[in-house]
Amino acid sequence: MGFLSSIFKKLTLNMDKPLSAGDPESQDQDGIDRSAHPYQPTAMEVILVRAMLEKALKLPPEIINGIIDHAEYWPHTSTVIDYSNWPQGHRVVHAGDGSSENAFLLRTLPLGFLKPPSSFFEDDGNREVPLEPIPREPNEFPVDNYQSRISPTLSHPCRKIKFTIVSHDQGWGGEPHTRRTYKNSYTWFDVGLERCLQTSDDINKPTFDPQTLSTILPKVREVDPNNAGDSHVHGTHTFDFPLCPEQDTMIQCNEVANGQYRQYEVEWRWTDNMSSADLFDSGYGCEEGLIENPLPKIGRGQATGDGKFVRDLKLGDVITVWAKARFAGWANYIKRIQVDVYWVI
Repeated sequence: MGFLSSIFKKLTLNMDKPLSAGDPESQDQDGIDRSAHPYQPTAMEVILVRAMLEKALKLPPEIINGIIDHAEYWPHTSTVIDYSNWPQGHRVVHAGDGSSENAFLLRTLPLGFLKPPSSFFEDDGNREVPLEPIPREPNEFPVDNYQSRISPTLSHPCRKIKFTIVSHDQGWGGEPHTRRTYKNSYTWFDVGLERCLQTSDDINKPTFDPQTLSTILPKVREVDPNNAGDSHVHGTHTFDFPLCPEQDTMIQCNEVANGQYRQYEVEWRWTDNMSSADLFDSGYGCEEGLIENPLPKIGRGQATGDGKFVRDLKLGDVITVWAKARFAGWANYIKRIQVDVYWVI
């Protein structure tokens, strides 16, 4: 790593000059204020640096890839939903009503795309509306359908996802020993996934609209007429929402009985390798040879530390976020949520 570090230092020599907020150079094509944020390269800057390494230093692609990843020199997109502009200054997801206790918050741009690839994504209103729960066969489009339209050449280019969530619960309730902890918190946020699927033989490319865009997570199931929880569903299928948090999809839960807003910053990386099989949850006691899983203590899903979700993302995949609340009296107050997705070119 010493060689990679020295290369990275040389590359960043011309990036350390501070910029004032009023300097036009502090604003780039992606709208990022360089004076207020850590340096974030644009896709064009990444392409230029790759060309410099290839032409000037005659480095092979494998070494260039290693340098880029070591420096975390990746383009990214940001998707933000800010409820502070709402009349009440926030959004609330209340438990107890099957039609509202699972709230879709946002969807990102398809992975690898810097601009909306269709009119569906150009409409800002669609960022906050879930797809219809339609069961579909997992017929995926060949990767070259995406590679021909965008810069990433890898089929699994995602390197990091950063979730920034400003929220709190109802501010009361919970068992006395769980207050101001994350244990038995029943307000939380789940990750979801959408992917373009070939829905008929006459569709030969992804359309990035509900014609091919399909929900992978949460899963879709048939409506059960004998299930009182499905009484609000009007179609034949619905999303399968578990009662309690799934430990491999929960991004973050709220601190119990704390009515003050907190900003949670959660990063999932492709290099994460914390296998829950090698750890124990402190609430269940220790087994010989295992160490304590640190994620539940900070309100994260205990099985989200292995990097699998990030590594499995494919070109064109869309990340979604859902807000949850369970059991009478619990409520999820949300002020702002942002998802930053980084990938390699």
